[in-house]
Amino acid sequence: MGRDQKKVTGDVNEFKAVIKFLKEGYMVFKNVSGAGPIDLVIVHQETGEVRKIDVKTIAYRKSWAPNTKIARQRTPEQVKLGVEFEFVDKDDD
Repeated sequence: MGRDQKKVTGDVNEFKAVIKFLKEGYMVFKNVSGAGPIDLVIVHQETGEVRKIDVKTIAYRKSWAPNTKIARQRTPEQVKLGVEFEFVDKDDD
């Protein structure tokens, strides 16, 4: 009874993004529902800047145009909400 490796990778990369934003001076608020258009809401401690983030793991094609990055598009809901993507490479530690 194991977890899907893609979900594990996504969870790990979400926490990598949390650490990055904390180091940059943001307060970080995580989505607790596990699904939705926003993974993190971050607020800069000095400027008050608020950003809505969806964390994405960088993925590369295996067949057509091998080793090229797969482009990601925001959903209409994410566009309406002003969500930004934060891309994390699964091999960066």
